[in-house]
Amino acid sequence: MHHEMNGAHTFGRAQCRFFSHRLFDFNNTGAPDTTLNSTLLETLSQLCPDGGNGSILTNLDPTTPDAFDNQYFSNLQIKKGILETDQILFSTSGADTVAIVNNFSANQTAFFESFVVSMIKMGNIRVLTGTEGEIRLNCSRVNGDLSGVSSGGLVAEY
Repeated sequence: MHHEMNGAHTFGRAQCRFFSHRLFDFNNTGAPDTTLNSTLLETLSQLCPDGGNGSILTNLDPTTPDAFDNQYFSNLQIKKGILETDQILFSTSGADTVAIVNNFSANQTAFFESFVVSMIKMGNIRVLTGTEGEIRLNCSRVNGDLSGVSSGGLVAEY
């Protein structure tokens, strides 16, 4: 996925089940994800208590949740990415995505222009037919034999 497409998370919602692993026992550390802002952690922990209702929703962009803007990228700079897959764009040391986040945070026009290009590219993706592809029974997993897929076929977190 193009990094600017993650910017679509500037609006929308996520269920607790897709980020609650970051709140209490991240990667079996017994502690929360250190790349999550402590104030946001407290808010999310109250909304999504350990073992609570996984279908409760929260805004992907806690700052301007209903606006299509570049605030999503500014949120990542202050550890306010709700999904781990979003926050790693900024919090992965040395990643080329850090410069992209910084650029789009500082320059909303650059984000908008890149987003348009990405949407056009996605719109031009050719649908696979016949034996070229498959209609997935579960969108996050390929249908057939998963023995050769190291990630268990998981292609998206949300």
